Amino acid sequence: MEAKRIKFERTGGFAGIRFAADIELDEMPEDQAQQILELLDDLDFDELPEQMLGNPQVTDGFMYSITVVTETRQKTVTTSDTAAPKKMEPLLETLTQIAKQQARNKK
Repeated sequence: MEAKRIKFERTGGFAGIRFAADIELDEMPEDQAQQILELLDDLDFDELPEQMLGNPQVTDGFMYSITVVTETRQKTVTTSDTAAPKKMEPLLETLTQIAKQQARNKK
């Protein structure tokens, strides 16, 4: 996958805190960008359904939106804590970490 940019958002949780990140892959350390690309490939991100929300929604659970932008198109997948496939957890953790870091850097 030739991802150029990832837009990530995590909402919900007990405190309802929103974390969002706009990640330009060519502006981050190469090893970190490579890790994200490998996680996307492992997931076959292009093949995922656009919504994986599970039922019923859990109170205080997190909702995630991941948009991967390539040269020619973009794809958004929305999921939740309870519905995200196990294979997606490392990607969600990595993107959440980057979003928190970006939020700290903006202060």
